[in-house]
Amino acid sequence: MLVAGKLGDRYGRRRIFKIGLTVSCVGLAACSMAPNFELLLPARVAQGLGTALAIACGPALATSLYPESERPRIIGYYAAMFAAAGAVGPVVGGVLTDAFGWQGVFWFRIPLAGLVLALSWLLPQDKPQTSNGKPFDILGALLLVIALISLAATLSLVRRGEGTAALVIALIGIAAAAGFIRTERRAPDPVLRLDAFRSPRFALLNALNIVVSSASFTPLLFTPFFLTRYAGFDAATGGLALASGAVGTTIAAAMAGRMLKAMSSQSVAALGAATAAAGLILIGQVNGASSLAEVIATLALAGIGLGFFQTAYLDGVTAGLPESERGVAGGLAMATRTIGVVAAASMLTLLFGETESSALAAGVGPEQAFSQAYALAFAIAATAAAAGAILAWTMRRST
Repeated sequence: MLVAGKLGDRYGRRRIFKIGLTVSCVGLAACSMAPNFELLLPARVAQGLGTALAIACGPALATSLYPESERPRIIGYYAAMFAAAGAVGPVVGGVLTDAFGWQGVFWFRIPLAGLVLALSWLLPQDKPQTSNGKPFDILGALLLVIALISLAATLSLVRRGEGTAALVIALIGIAAAAGFIRTERRAPDPVLRLDAFRSPRFALLNALNIVVSSASFTPLLFTPFFLTRYAGFDAATGGLALASGAVGTTIAAAMAGRMLKAMSSQSVAALGAATAAAGLILIGQVNGASSLAEVIATLALAGIGLGFFQTAYLDGVTAGLPESERGVAGGLAMATRTIGVVAAASMLTLLFGETESSALAAGVGPEQAFSQAYALAFAIAATAAAAGAILAWTMRRST
């Protein structure tokens, strides 16, 4: 997504957005027709590449439609729509899977993407960034992709207990990251200008997005199992409860866009991280005797915090880069969020499994063992979010 954002800045965001939608349509069609996993996998990769091209340019295209003074409000609405998709998508996907099988999840999106592609001519024709004859930073792009893929693979291998393979991949990733830093310092037109990270506030804001995104992904990792296996809810009710988090994020993101006109992005980020921490610690305390209303309230509270934080972060990272690099800003926002999600999926799952296994080995019953691991995972996530709130508030105090 970082590379896609740079491509949008350099060659035109509307153009890259349309190319991304086209590639995504082809990938979705290939996924829906894949007869086995071996063919589904490369089709998913193609779909992911197309989606990255489109999503990375999204925030830049949205803000380009309005005056710069309206940027915080528009970013809030954009983040709200993104969260709304997170609420609607799983519900629609579940209905389609029940009715048409897993292929329906893919072919259903083809006409939607096609409709957006047909309407994309309504977007303004943006002017590509002037390259002044500078070549595209292909080496930097490749090294960046290798470094991030290595990070994801290392975390996955650690979770599976493959220490030797994880070490080898980690060393490859470190070498690629070092090469990327060296390349970006020398490239005439780098994929990512590293001098932006000389600002402690900008660097810390991106680090906080990784931390808070990781913490906020915890409910999607473990709460579905709690709802259906231990709380006794059916799948439809559990899905409704999970959707309350995304609904909270949607509402808060729209509100945050207006709040940013009166408050700094650091203040809203601190409020969001603190609210998310409160919601996460409460989620970890629910049990089989908790009512559906209690579960929904805790998930919604965590979602509200995420909505405040994500909007403030996106506004902060956008303001921290020149207007000509809005595509890079959007790509950076999505990339740091994805790193947080991958880290949570790998490390928290590993911790959860070990905690539950230890409790079972000690003679604890399955339900109590699950509850202990569940509470510990959310306590760690809440602590991380609370630390993010403190750091964001510190940034605000030092402004």
